[in-house]
Amino acid sequence: METELLGRARSGDQAAFAVIYQEHASPVFRYLRMRVPTATVAEDLTSEAFLRAWRKLPDFRPDVGSFTGWLYTIADNLLRDHRKSARYRRELLDGKDHDGPDVRGGADRLALARIEAAGLRRCLSGLSEPQRECLRLRFFAGLSVAEVAETMHKNPNSVRALQHRAVRALATLLAENEKADR
Repeated sequence: METELLGRARSGDQAAFAVIYQEHASPVFRYLRMRVPTATVAEDLTSEAFLRAWRKLPDFRPDVGSFTGWLYTIADNLLRDHRKSARYRRELLDGKDHDGPDVRGGADRLALARIEAAGLRRCLSGLSEPQRECLRLRFFAGLSVAEVAETMHKNPNSVRALQHRAVRALATLLAENEKADR
């Protein structure tokens, strides 16, 4: 079905591309959100990724790789460009998350969620960059092993091994973090 939608979208069918957008926008956003300071920046980058994908869709070659891998490559390139920008440096200097927290669950739930998220971020920072990237793509973006391999320019067996080592290392770091918090 995606092949048919891609074919129609490549022919200029905006409705077909809208269906593709609806299917892929949330995972791309989650992937970017894990790598930028605010949801607003992730939304901007997600929008730009789909705009570029729409413009470059005639250049997409299904015989070379999957659409999902191609789309994440676009998102990753935008992320690299963003990190080179003055805007990103201001965000780092500011250090604030300007997206207001969701306090509907109450202050205690918000505090626990923030503590857990901070602990996970600390543990993730203990992994190598390839391990973090693999976990982001597999579990936060929901890509398949083949799609991660394409995005990371690795073969699927390397991605499986990298994922296995990353999950094992993360489990160890989480256990150490939990012991330290007691």
